[in-house]
Amino acid sequence: MQKKLSEQAQRLTSLLGIEAPLIGAPMMRATTPEMVAGISEAGGLGVMPCGIMNADGILSVVKRIKTLTSKPFALNIRVFPRAAEDKVATKNLFDALEPLREELGVAHQMADIPAFDEQFEAILSADVPVVSFSFGGPREIYAEALEARQILMMGAVNSTREAKVLKTAGCSVIIAQGIEAGGPRQYFENPLEGSQIGLMALLPPVVRVCGDTPVVAAGAMMSAQHVCAAMMLGACGAQLGSLLLRSEESAWPQSLKDQIPWCDDAATRLSDVGTGRATRLIPTGIIEALSQAGLAVSSYPGQLRVLAPIFAAAIAQNRPDLLEMALGQAAQTAPKGTTCAIVTKLFNDLKDCWSE
Repeated sequence: MQKKLSEQAQRLTSLLGIEAPLIGAPMMRATTPEMVAGISEAGGLGVMPCGIMNADGILSVVKRIKTLTSKPFALNIRVFPRAAEDKVATKNLFDALEPLREELGVAHQMADIPAFDEQFEAILSADVPVVSFSFGGPREIYAEALEARQILMMGAVNSTREAKVLKTAGCSVIIAQGIEAGGPRQYFENPLEGSQIGLMALLPPVVRVCGDTPVVAAGAMMSAQHVCAAMMLGACGAQLGSLLLRSEESAWPQSLKDQIPWCDDAATRLSDVGTGRATRLIPTGIIEALSQAGLAVSSYPGQLRVLAPIFAAAIAQNRPDLLEMALGQAAQTAPKGTTCAIVTKLFNDLKDCWSE
């Protein structure tokens, strides 16, 4: 069994040029360049979310990461939804939050979310070895551009059908996100109602349809035992998200970090009011208020365009009640420490599990 699991891990690590079969989750408002570098320095693959960064922001953050590590890391980009934004719902939410913006001293304007093409061109020029996609896969023109530069592609899925789509699109690594995972759901082919599959049920069929393409497990990957369990079902490694939220490099304010140990397995909910995308989170004050307001939710990125300036002001003013606290179901065991130390310990524990 030790040999089998080690060989599985090597399928992923040799492909990505890393040592540990551990990949960072692209967590908006939590992942920092320092966290990305810490994961990579520990032998894994750090992943920086481009989120709503413009081209200059992307190139600036890549430059920063390259001053912190010479090891491989990836950039994550979000695929825009096929459905048009509900501009009426976006405007209604914007108007309803005018008093809150006044209280925070926030300008009465929505966040400017750059076009996918602008972000993609910046990513192409950033000279990184891996690009990951959220909320879908790359169209052929984008895949060809990445392949021409020998940039590997990763993508995340909530179903077997989506795994088939991403493999066909040219993704070299498929991330299977179980319902346990914190943050936004990754569905793009099936409706949300059919995309709430537990990781243990999701992994075997995804591994089967992916064949030689490595599959990475996402959701409740909080210990070496969790990772080994996923590998026993065919995963080649794990994606780390909630495990790192209390790290020194996490961008979360200390007040949010301090809440994590008190969150039990029933503390999280799925809600789309924070960004317009169904997200596993702890219902903070603003999430509760929006859920009860009776306003129609504007699908991603409309809801986020309204709320992003408020989230930014909440961080600056230490208002955790006004933040979206995306968190996985097993997050209460997240440790303190540096990112590098946390990932290094997990990798060492994983090797111990393999040898037992």
